[in-house]
Amino acid sequence: MGETAAPQPNNSMPESIEIGSAKSAGKRRWTGERDPEADSSETDSDEISIKSTKSFEAQNIEYVLENDRRYCNDTYFMPNDEAEQTRLNITHQIGLILLDGNLINVPLVKKTPRILDIGTGPGDWAIEMSAAYPGATIIATDIGVFDNGLGSTIELPNVSFQLDDARDEWTYHEPFDLIHIRSLAGAFSDWSSLYKQAFCHLTPGGYIEITDSDPAADSIAFPNSGDSYLGIFASAMRSAAEATGYPRDLRHLTPNVLTDAGFVDVRVLERTIPVGLWPDDPREKTLGKMALISFLEGLEAYSLRQLTAAGNWTSEGVRDLCEKVKRELLTAGRMTCCVKTVTARKPFSRAMMRKNHVLQRLMQMDDVNGSDFT
Repeated sequence: MGETAAPQPNNSMPESIEIGSAKSAGKRRWTGERDPEADSSETDSDEISIKSTKSFEAQNIEYVLENDRRYCNDTYFMPNDEAEQTRLNITHQIGLILLDGNLINVPLVKKTPRILDIGTGPGDWAIEMSAAYPGATIIATDIGVFDNGLGSTIELPNVSFQLDDARDEWTYHEPFDLIHIRSLAGAFSDWSSLYKQAFCHLTPGGYIEITDSDPAADSIAFPNSGDSYLGIFASAMRSAAEATGYPRDLRHLTPNVLTDAGFVDVRVLERTIPVGLWPDDPREKTLGKMALISFLEGLEAYSLRQLTAAGNWTSEGVRDLCEKVKRELLTAGRMTCCVKTVTARKPFSRAMMRKNHVLQRLMQMDDVNGSDFT
């Protein structure tokens, strides 16, 4: 990629970005140390506990070290190293503030629900759900393991952490009452296929909840941000994502994608949160500070692998752009971020409702909302 001209209207911006031709990323393999006490005999995917996550290390899990960041495989663009774990911990706290301490936007009526958390990361959400719903059975999956994540250090009786790729065919033997997905924009090339699998693996009346925000989809905005380094950053990531076939435009959060998969009662909740210390309200200021830290720390994580692999950028060029975006954002006024959540329900029949008092309660809720039944 050649030299990228600096946006003209903002005279305070740094010099233009020098981007050379793509160089070798310097990939090398790293294998986690073997835990001699780990029990690797468990193979049933529905029964692997948090403790048995250590057995994944015993299986010599290979990570890819690339441009001084660690990745779980050769393809997924987000790292899973310590820096990214810290950022995800902050992102989880932002979610708690947005929901006033709650963890979900949908009702869980059963006392013993089955819950699937896709892309669990360090496991913060799954761990807190296990405390909020002690009767639940929670399966938390990811394609990689965070060394110091809660899921690899804490053993809970109702949570099972598993290595699994949600892009593959699902093989769960029992349906779920809730499927939770958060911050996975750009992780799937075919969201429709994912939603169809989720639909098949939900109980009638079960819910799916998806939350996302992505700077590549222009989730971040500030006055005159259209002609900025942030704009260059977002545009470059979108182009690279399209080239790899993993779009980052948040179209997976549009209602019709879910209704096409069979879901009903689709609801969209958009929240605009502050980014930075500009709010006067103490709660909003805390939220803005955490959002700013998360975004600044995530600039390199969002972009480094994707731009060097598919965008013809060098690692030096990407990091230079990230630094320019950081300086720009630190001086931006009234910056905001749009966080979007979509919930949807698998329909259930009146015949099933007559046999189950739990479904009766769900039916009453739907009658109030004016939803249709199959």
